[in-house]
Amino acid sequence: MAKTASETPKKVVVNTSNASELKTACDNGLKDFLKARGYEEMHTHTDVKLILGYIGVVFCAIDFAYSWKYPFEQTKWFSFISVGIYALTSALALVYSYAVQRDTFFVGYNKAKGHVVSAGSRTESDKHTYKLTLTTRPIRGRQDPPVFNSKPVELKQSFATWFHEDGEFVGDKFNSDIEPVIGALLSKKSD
Repeated sequence: MAKTASETPKKVVVNTSNASELKTACDNGLKDFLKARGYEEMHTHTDVKLILGYIGVVFCAIDFAYSWKYPFEQTKWFSFISVGIYALTSALALVYSYAVQRDTFFVGYNKAKGHVVSAGSRTESDKHTYKLTLTTRPIRGRQDPPVFNSKPVELKQSFATWFHEDGEFVGDKFNSDIEPVIGALLSKKSD
């Protein structure tokens, strides 16, 4: 049976000398792999940073409207406060990115299996390698949480394994290398 256009995987071609493009292609490949296996992406990290950004922007918008209506001498203290709040929320978003989110690019849950999988990656550009770290935890509030291997599972591989010389991403090879890593992550703990 022939695949329809929506089922045919899209061709991904990147610049093989750009580690950032290679990393992004691999990250997107893992997202697609997990979504195809029933994982729904959680956007908590993005939501936190958006809320912090919106708070800063709202204060600046209120300051703009207030400054439009009244003279500068009357509004300069509110301007000082709103710029301070904007700077503080921007700094908090930055700290959140570095201290909490770190290298995490995907957090997804599978209700049927009862767990959350987090994926983080980094590149070693001098060695042209991709380091993937996967962790899992039970979904909060679940009455019968499954017990999985709580230790992070890592995969370290050269980009050349998953890309042709012209920069085309080999999704099937990537998926076949990821499958045992996911299996090791989700294997039940041995007592």
